Amino acid sequence: MPAPKPLTQCDPPQLDWSRPSTPAASDFGDIYFSTDGGLEETEAVFLKACGLPEGWQDRTRYTIGELGFGSGLNFLAAWRLWEARKPENGRLHFVSIEKYPFDAQQLQQALSAWPELETYSSQLIAQWPGRVKGFHRLHFGSVTLTLIHDDILNALDSLDARIDAWFLDGFSPAKNPDMWSATVMEKLADLSSPGARVGTFTVAGFVRQGLKDAGFIVEKKDGFGRKRHRLEATLPGNPPPAPSPSRPTIIGAGIAGASLVQAFARRGIKPIVIHDPKHKAASHNAAALIKPRLDLQDRPESRFFLASYLYALQVYRDHALTEGVTHLAKSEAETARFTKLGTQAPLSADHLYFNKDKNQLNLNHALVISPKAILGDWLRDIDLLEDAPSKNGLTIFAAGYGLKELVDDPNIHLRFSRGQLTWADGNLERPITYGGYALPLKDGLLLGATHQRLDGTDPFALKESDDKENLDSFETFTGQAATKSQTPSRASVRVTTTDTLPLLGELNEGVWVLTGLGSRGFVFAPLLAEAIVSKICGDPLPIAKQNWLRFRPR
Repeated sequence: MPAPKPLTQCDPPQLDWSRPSTPAASDFGDIYFSTDGGLEETEAVFLKACGLPEGWQDRTRYTIGELGFGSGLNFLAAWRLWEARKPENGRLHFVSIEKYPFDAQQLQQALSAWPELETYSSQLIAQWPGRVKGFHRLHFGSVTLTLIHDDILNALDSLDARIDAWFLDGFSPAKNPDMWSATVMEKLADLSSPGARVGTFTVAGFVRQGLKDAGFIVEKKDGFGRKRHRLEATLPGNPPPAPSPSRPTIIGAGIAGASLVQAFARRGIKPIVIHDPKHKAASHNAAALIKPRLDLQDRPESRFFLASYLYALQVYRDHALTEGVTHLAKSEAETARFTKLGTQAPLSADHLYFNKDKNQLNLNHALVISPKAILGDWLRDIDLLEDAPSKNGLTIFAAGYGLKELVDDPNIHLRFSRGQLTWADGNLERPITYGGYALPLKDGLLLGATHQRLDGTDPFALKESDDKENLDSFETFTGQAATKSQTPSRASVRVTTTDTLPLLGELNEGVWVLTGLGSRGFVFAPLLAEAIVSKICGDPLPIAKQNWLRFRPR
C-alpha cells in the first residue's frame, strides 16, 4: 500500500506577465487567452460552438463542463450570456477543472483586462477559494460554479454530473498532452448527456480521433484569429428531461433541516418542515463555532472537511458575531501536529497560521455565529408543522437525536453523546479552543462542551459537575479563572456515526437522511444539504463522488 500523501494546497501556476495583453504559463509555454481578443475567442470557440444560447432555451437546468479554468474568462463570458439570454426559471451549472489555480490577486490582475466583465469578476474574486484542493461550490444567483482543483483524471473520476456542453481549453496538446488523452475523452463521454456539444480551439489529430473513439461526431470548423481551424463535436441523442421532485417534507428544524430548506430555495422549491417545538436541539445553542477540521493526510474526506468549511464561511458571513479563533496546543503531540499543518499549509496563511512562539494555531477567518439568527432567517416563511401530512412524497429525515425514534433502519448506526455548555463571568478578547472552547459573547463567556455517553437518565438535565469541568478546563488552558454566571447552562445531544463521518443519502425510494454531523453540524450541514438536493434535482454534485459513496447509509 502506498504511503499516504500529505494534504497541501495545489501547486501555483508559474505566470509570465511580460506580455501586456495576457498572462502566460511558463511551465507550458502557452498563453491563457488569445492576444487577438480573448473574449471574442471564447464566444466563437466555446459558446457558439456549443450552440449557445439557443441550446439552453426551454431547459430548466443546463450544465457546462470545462477543462482548464485558468483566469475564469470562459466562465464569466458564459455567465454574462446567461444573464442576457437565460430561460425563465432556468439554472446554469458551470463545472471547471484546474490543476494550477490562480490566487485571488492573480485572478484580479488577469481579469482587469476585461472591465466590461467587472460586474461578474468582482463577485467571483469575492468568493474565490484560492488554491485549496478538491471541490468548491460558489453561488451567483441562478448560476452555480463548481470548481475542482485537482489533476484531470482524479477530477473526472470524482465528478458526478451530466454535462450538456464541454469547453476544452487546456494548454496546447503538444505542450500539455495529459489533458487531451484518449482516456480523458472517454471519461468526458461517460459524463455527458445525450446530445452534448464540445467546443475547442485545437484540431490536433489525436484529439479528433480520441473524440471519435469516445462516440462523438467531430467536425472541423473555421478558426478564430490566427488559428485556421477549430473543432466542434456532438454526442448523438437527445437530453432527458430534468427531474421534477415533488414538494419535499423535511423532518427537523435544526441546522441540517434549515440547510436543506436553503438548498431547495435556490432551486425555487419550498419544502414543508416538521418540527417538535419541545425538542432541545443542539442547533439552538447560544452560539456556534465555524472552524475547519484539519487532517494531515490527503484523503477525499480531508478535502471535504476543508471544502465544507470554506462553503460555510460564505453562507454564514452575514450572521457572524466575531471573526478569528485561536486554537491552543494542549500537548506536545498537538504542537508537533500544528507544526506539520503550518508546514503543509492545506489552507493559505491568511486562513491558517501556526505561531510557534505562542504555541497556537491562528484561524483568522473562523467564525462565531448566532444559530438563532440563522435559523430564524433560513426558516422564515416556511410552513413549520408539528405533524407530517397524511400523504408524503419526498421525505428527508434531518432530526438529529430525534432520529432514533423516527427511523428503524439496519443501515443506520449512530452514537449519541451528551454535551453541556456553561455561562461564565471572565475576561477573554478572542475566541479560543483547546479541545473545549471559550467564546466571549455580549451575555458573558460561553464555555463548552462536555462529552458524555448517554446513561439512560435524562440527557438534558443539567449537572453541576459538568459546569465545574468546563470552568476547570478553561483555567487549565488559559491560566485564567472564571466563575459561573447566573445565566442557566444548557445540555443537548450530539449524533455521530461509528466512523465519525456524516451520514446522508437515500434509505429507500423517496426517503432520504442527513444526520451524524457530531459537533460540526454548522460546518458540515450547508454543503451536505446542497449535495443531497443536487442529487435529488439532477444537478452536479458539489462533493467528490468518493465522499458521496463513503457517507451513504450502508
